[in-house]
Amino acid sequence: MGKKTKLGLKLFGAAIASTIVGFGIGGYASFIAGMKNSEKAKQKAIKKTEEVDNNEFDLEWFKDKKPETIKMLSDDGLQLEASFIRQPNPNGRTVILAHGYHHARRQMIPYAKIFYNLGYNVLMPDARSHGESEGSLIGFGWLDRRDYIRWVQRAVLLTQPSEKIVLLGISMGAATVIATSGEADLPKNVKAVIEDSSFSQLDDQFRYRIASHYHLPARELEPIVSYLTKLEGGYSFKEANIAEQIAKTKVPILFIHGDQDDYVPIEMLDELVEAANVPCEVYIAEGAGHVQSIVVDPERYQKEISNFLQKYVD
Repeated sequence: MGKKTKLGLKLFGAAIASTIVGFGIGGYASFIAGMKNSEKAKQKAIKKTEEVDNNEFDLEWFKDKKPETIKMLSDDGLQLEASFIRQPNPNGRTVILAHGYHHARRQMIPYAKIFYNLGYNVLMPDARSHGESEGSLIGFGWLDRRDYIRWVQRAVLLTQPSEKIVLLGISMGAATVIATSGEADLPKNVKAVIEDSSFSQLDDQFRYRIASHYHLPARELEPIVSYLTKLEGGYSFKEANIAEQIAKTKVPILFIHGDQDDYVPIEMLDELVEAANVPCEVYIAEGAGHVQSIVVDPERYQKEISNFLQKYVD
């Protein structure tokens, strides 16, 4: 073998090694940025609920309702926190809300108002690793599904054994309520699910986001981030298959999605609807981006929810 050939092979080997190291570093950085949540970031999200997610009237409404602070331990020992708004004259119905990625429970105040005005008690948890709840690894709806089984149980204890419960979530929270509804031990108190802008599979969602929004090599980075998530959190991206969970659910579902959503492509809505084996309603909001259906046409949004509840819960 000539000197030039040997040199070429060495350079090729060095380039391959450098590429592998680069992907490793990029994967770890993506894991820290996308899957971890620091206390500083949590507090920033809480502040965002005051400055961006709600107006002063929403915040005043929430304060006037004198929400109770509820704390609960997760199966793996994290202390989770929620706000509970109790009806002065309860009608036997409670909604449990689930907020989005890198947000906190007060993001859900506009949704709480809809249900409170319909006579529902409202339970608003901070997801694990968000807001005032403990944890640093984000569950993306998969780990959270087990937390929400416990929140349903807690809602029953806060109300009555025959309480009718509805689950509503947006974005990551939408994945949470769908995944929860597919669990074999879902309490029979849960009568319906409303999901707004859920992804269908976490691996597909990660690849879509990292390629379309950050222009990074998604095919190479996704397995690395998924592997690190499995090591620390006990689940891989492929396991977090929301479409498979929805196929197991036995309660009616209202699907909501904006036709201009560039965060979770609307094609994922099609996958979810096709996978469902229960009565479903679908509301596609024209001109709405990600979780903006409630903003684009609030009256229509409330009407769709009210009609769905009257049909399947009341």
